[in-house]
Amino acid sequence: MNRAVLRATLLATGAAVIVLLALFGVLQWRELTTAVSADAAQEARAVAGSVVAPGSGVDAIRAAIGATRDGAAGNVAVHLSDGRTVGSTHASAGSVTSVARSRQAGTFPAPGGQVLLAPAGPTAVVEVYLGRWAVVGPWLRWMGIAMAGGVVAVGIAGFVGWHRTRPLVRSVRAVVAAASTIGAGRTGVRVPPSKAAEITQLIGTLNQISRHVEELIASERDFVADLSHRLRTPLTALRLDSESIGDGPVAQRVRHAVAALEADVDDLIRTAAKATRVTAASCDVAKVVRDRMAFWSTLAEHQGRGCECRCDAGEAPVGLSDTDMGAVVDALLGNVFQHTSAGTPFAATVVRYAGWVTLVVEDGGPGIVDTEAALRRGASSRGSTGLGLDIARHAVEATGGTIHVDRGRLGGARIRLRFAEAGSQHDNPAPRAWRLWSHSADLPAPDAP
Repeated sequence: MNRAVLRATLLATGAAVIVLLALFGVLQWRELTTAVSADAAQEARAVAGSVVAPGSGVDAIRAAIGATRDGAAGNVAVHLSDGRTVGSTHASAGSVTSVARSRQAGTFPAPGGQVLLAPAGPTAVVEVYLGRWAVVGPWLRWMGIAMAGGVVAVGIAGFVGWHRTRPLVRSVRAVVAAASTIGAGRTGVRVPPSKAAEITQLIGTLNQISRHVEELIASERDFVADLSHRLRTPLTALRLDSESIGDGPVAQRVRHAVAALEADVDDLIRTAAKATRVTAASCDVAKVVRDRMAFWSTLAEHQGRGCECRCDAGEAPVGLSDTDMGAVVDALLGNVFQHTSAGTPFAATVVRYAGWVTLVVEDGGPGIVDTEAALRRGASSRGSTGLGLDIARHAVEATGGTIHVDRGRLGGARIRLRFAEAGSQHDNPAPRAWRLWSHSADLPAPDAP
């Protein structure tokens, strides 16, 4: 920003200096032209006085010419009535004859400049030659001095502007750094006040936002902790009931699910008690999907569901933790079991291509009628909380990816999550679907139960 202010100051000052130099040049040219003409006329009158003086001869006239500045430089001549010329002449014979007849002084063009012709006595004519450099030389000297002064003025303006805007730039940088810190999820950020009133107002607003974010985070942690503690009572009762249902595969699955739920609740309580930290996370989508499908396939077998898991993408890293990725897979597969009848097949596929990792979960159920509403938080047409797809959407968008809901090859809903691969850069966040799905479009449907 400091460079931008300095550049703007130099441009504005430079434009003003250029305008002033142009005006100064025009006025100085006129003034020098007038002064040179006046000096030439004065020298012509001085020489003319010696011509008309009693007893003046050629020697006296030549002495009068040499006494003048232009005469000493060879730029003054006297044209006598008998046709003789004393001094160095530059005027044409016609212009001299014209002035001798009219007895009117005038300026006439000459090679390399112009000549001033003035009558002297009854018939003589005095000539003063004015070369181009008689005006151009002094004008260039004055313009050089003026331009040097303009350069100094621009430099002083740039230095003053840079020096005066340094505190403002420091304040703006502090605001940007604080906003970046708050955006990264870190709290406790405060920005010192600035001398500029507008920046001070912005800093005050940013500090209010920081405090509000801290309050929201604290409120969220308290809410999660309270809710987790409330869940412990029914979980305890459920665990006691599960222990009384005897042995067998069904009883073991129920106990395993209750134990996993208790572990999740305990983890929520511990997380809510800690300060929020933003840490880098990474997981292998294919590994997480295989691990979670091992759990869900057991339930699928009990309900007579055909299931398929295809994770032939090798390692597929994304910027999510194993826990978050597992929550996404559980949310999508849980929707399949909750919203489709027993015996409905489903499949999970992982495709890695061109810096994108795509997870597909599809089923053979009735599908989703309003796909846009299904992605809105809390929206559900089947009596559930409507948070499953919202959890998936937030997770995939956190990596810079996208989520799509449509109808799949099994005839029911197909949820496509496109995660940006960890460590990859994407100019266009929307990958082309045909590239991502060219490897999975021809997958066979799972066997019916």
